[in-house]
Amino acid sequence: MVGKTGLDSPVSQQLASLPFTLEKVNNCAAAIDVIAQKPITLIIASDHLPDASTLEFIQQVGRQNPTQPLIIASPDACIEDAVAAIHAGASDFIVGNITIDRLTALLERQPPIDQDDNDPITVSSASQSLLAMAKQVANTNTTVLITGDSGTGKEILARYVHRHSPRQAQAFIAINCAAIPETLLESELFGYVKGAFTGAYTGRPGKFELANEGTLFLDEIGEIAAPLQAKLLRVLQEREVERIGSHRTIRLNIRIIAATNQNLVQRVNDGHFREDLFYRLNVFPLHCQPLRERLDDILPLARHFLRCTDQSLQFSLEAETALLNHDWPGNARELDNVIQRALVLTTGNIIFPEALMLPQIAVTHEKTDFPLHSNKLHKRNRILEQEHIINTLRRHQGNRTRTAKTLDITTRTLRNKLADIRRQGLDIDALIAEPQTTE
Repeated sequence: MVGKTGLDSPVSQQLASLPFTLEKVNNCAAAIDVIAQKPITLIIASDHLPDASTLEFIQQVGRQNPTQPLIIASPDACIEDAVAAIHAGASDFIVGNITIDRLTALLERQPPIDQDDNDPITVSSASQSLLAMAKQVANTNTTVLITGDSGTGKEILARYVHRHSPRQAQAFIAINCAAIPETLLESELFGYVKGAFTGAYTGRPGKFELANEGTLFLDEIGEIAAPLQAKLLRVLQEREVERIGSHRTIRLNIRIIAATNQNLVQRVNDGHFREDLFYRLNVFPLHCQPLRERLDDILPLARHFLRCTDQSLQFSLEAETALLNHDWPGNARELDNVIQRALVLTTGNIIFPEALMLPQIAVTHEKTDFPLHSNKLHKRNRILEQEHIINTLRRHQGNRTRTAKTLDITTRTLRNKLADIRRQGLDIDALIAEPQTTE
């Protein structure tokens, strides 16, 4: 926190209960020094700094780190000050003193300091639990088996385990066992020496050697043929490998992470997968749920994919409602493809439902004579959005802060949306108490 931001002593004392470290400085120069020396989750600054104006401070922070979340706080600002700060690059502008509840809400909306753009998006409770387990097993050498439908992010989770392990400075080698013909997969995994077979004019290390001291990710492990399964089992048991055509044993210090979209238990029962190999791989299982079972992750994922390509665009409320109501059989991979398609079809700064080209959008268009932006469709989308807000509130027992975080909106935006619902004569507390509707 920079300058006099309304952080009084009682609030300072309560900060000890929050899982964040507070850095307090009095001026712009000191703040820039801190930002340059360590990672900062969030900057909250006064609009009255002794050595720089608010706009100058925002510009200096932007030059140091253009993606740094920055909130300006002022007890006596006007609308013009807030608008100027936002246009200059501030993330938000708060009028009034910062209370502990307000500070907690601001901090909870920020990503963890050790999370980077390659980390899985974790907003739903299921995703957060999965990531917590992945981080816990990352500190060991335990073999991990990741299961889940195609497109659920199994390789992203595997890379997360590697990045948070003691092997993070070593190689992460990935191989898709289903993408390589059976006749070539063995040489890809084990390597070969010169003259081992026709065409082997030089020797070549396999994936096991290349990943030594690091992590080997075996994607689509269920596709490996039976003869190769036996050889893979031996490597896992003995932690040593021989190149094809060689009798020299190479000792391995390696972490194995395997992944599959198949039911390996069923394949074992059907005789297509070795039971002993299954138990060697399934030491620590992690399961990636399909996106349709992680509704709270849909919009944060969609916004992440959008930011990665174009930070100037945003979704309309109708488009977000359409995203929430799609089943996503292709999971996150399908969502990414939909966003890329929408970017091609969008000409302005707002992505509307028709640019997504989702099935329900096409059906709505065919069954009505109304254009996609008719009052009837707007009303339907508004109802769906309100149902989603109430259901999310219900899941969080009415907690506004956690609901806003799940919806990936500010608490101020949530309050405005709840006010709109009340203006329709609806009792929000009564709605929260009702059984949850199907979204």
